[in-house]
Amino acid sequence: MNITVQVDEVSLGTVVAEVVAFDEEGDPYTQGERTVADLVVTQIMAHLLKDDRYRSLAVKVAEIRTEEIRAAVRPQIEEAIAAPVQKTNTWGEPLAGPAITLRELIVGEARKLLSEPVDSYGSRTTVVQKMVADAVRGALSKEIADAVRQARDAVSEQIGIQIAEAVKAGMRSR
Repeated sequence: MNITVQVDEVSLGTVVAEVVAFDEEGDPYTQGERTVADLVVTQIMAHLLKDDRYRSLAVKVAEIRTEEIRAAVRPQIEEAIAAPVQKTNTWGEPLAGPAITLRELIVGEARKLLSEPVDSYGSRTTVVQKMVADAVRGALSKEIADAVRQARDAVSEQIGIQIAEAVKAGMRSR
């Protein structure tokens, strides 16, 4: 008995299987098709995922993708910042006056922040003064804590030496 198999042209787009899924009643239906390309990609991915270098490659691809997105978006952001906008009230209604750029609006808000009081209870301290004071306080407390730690270590060392000498003297007198 001779069996003859004739295979016509096979390409990556050749359909080799149907993808079957089941609906909520359990009845099967055809969800799609699998091609030679699908099977090749599946095998390549399985092989790549086993390789330790895949993670570093994935990170590198993500970095490149992020940089490309930034490069594509940057001109649009610059254009949006430079384009004039009309100021509006709380309800989105345009206010009287000329249109200003987003850059001018940001600079104005920053200037306001520099002179704005910390609270609305008549404080004369501005937000920036408080931020500077907090930063100085944090730096000083770290330096003081380091100095106290060093002094404590030195005292502990001296006490340890004195205790050791007292123990030696007590042992000699026995």
